[in-house]
Amino acid sequence: MKDLKENIKKNNMKKLMLSAVLGMFCYCTNNAAEEPIEIRTVILTIINYQISINNAAAPIDQYREKIYFTIKDANRKVTKKNVLDFIQNQISTKEKTDEELKNDIKTIEQYFHLEEIKNDNDECNQENLTETFWTETEAEKDIKDALTTEETTKIKEYFNTIIKAENELSTVFNSYYNAKKIQKEDRTDEDILGEIMKELCGEGEGVTVSLFIEYVNKIWTTAAEEILAMIKRRITLSNAAEQEEKDFISFLKQKIGIKEKKEEEKINPKPEEGKKQEEGCPCCDDCCGNE
Repeated sequence: MKDLKENIKKNNMKKLMLSAVLGMFCYCTNNAAEEPIEIRTVILTIINYQISINNAAAPIDQYREKIYFTIKDANRKVTKKNVLDFIQNQISTKEKTDEELKNDIKTIEQYFHLEEIKNDNDECNQENLTETFWTETEAEKDIKDALTTEETTKIKEYFNTIIKAENELSTVFNSYYNAKKIQKEDRTDEDILGEIMKELCGEGEGVTVSLFIEYVNKIWTTAAEEILAMIKRRITLSNAAEQEEKDFISFLKQKIGIKEKKEEEKINPKPEEGKKQEEGCPCCDDCCGNE
């Protein structure tokens, strides 16, 4: 009997110790999750991935004309549809599901600013990041040689590098955003976005992309002008402060996964449930005694 009591006592102590250890583990894990990564880490991630994209783009620059003659239409135009079809042909694999391919195409579309082109038959030009697909010397000659296997491989690597970079940036921004959200759950998405934008711009006045690039330059002391320019163009193609701010917000929403509100929803918000939209009797005229 005495041995039984001792065994019960020992088992109870083990349970208490196990419970305490698990409690400490959960406490530490939750606290770690709530602690945001440094904004410097976010910025360095943006820099490193832009460098990797530029490195992947360098080899294919020598056969830009071949790419152009592969995707131009009968009028020698490079349209949004032709560009996206070309990209899809390069990155499509048997292993990818339709949904995965659709998401990859959307990621590429965002990177090249092709979402701003509403009509699929509109031309790609200096208003987006599609220099790889068109060239200013194309009117002088026709290039009939097909892209080689080696060249196609390099093009695929370029697109896949963009997809990987954009997805990893989304992961980093999501972690940064969610940590802030946990710390103060009563804040709106707009409040948190505003705070992140200010942190990305350092101590400067305002929240434009130009200020963000200045802050990047301070953190990355050996900054290459080409990389800085591409980081800015990835976020905005405008030099107007007001438009820069709008594009900055759109970029962050893309990376964090916050959907843009449709214009009609902003102008005509849906009525609250249970709230009468109109005063008066909703029934038919006959029921109200009107003839």
